[in-house]
Amino acid sequence: MGSVSNNVNTFEEIVIFQVGETYCGITIDNVQEINKNMEITTVYSAPDYVRGVINLRGQIVTIIDMRKKFNMKPTEISKRMNNVVVNSKGEQIGLLVDNVEDIIPASPEEILPSPPHMNDAMGKFFTGVYKMEENLVAILDMNKLLSKEA
Repeated sequence: MGSVSNNVNTFEEIVIFQVGETYCGITIDNVQEINKNMEITTVYSAPDYVRGVINLRGQIVTIIDMRKKFNMKPTEISKRMNNVVVNSKGEQIGLLVDNVEDIIPASPEEILPSPPHMNDAMGKFFTGVYKMEENLVAILDMNKLLSKEA
């Protein structure tokens, strides 16, 4: 009887979105949904990167403005913008991004370590880099991104 090889390439799907000129990605396992619900209610006394909350089918979802999280200039909400809703420790959180670009398959070997110089305000949130044909995609570390200390 011949042996069966268990050498199967494992691919993860990565949701790619833009924040300013930066392309970011998170694994689809972290994503609950992508929506355009922009009826955001301001929450006073919240951290400055919290844009507000939305009502998502009866659930209150905190919206994090990714531009502010990355120390970029905030922008007016436009029709191109999306909320990438993720689950973190039982809580739904929306990441307000400029545009969702694509969902692509990537193998773990294709995700390279972050360059050492990427430890600035934004770089501390990245675990690696994925090379697309024309752009580099910074892969986000969801734990660091959603940490209240960051």
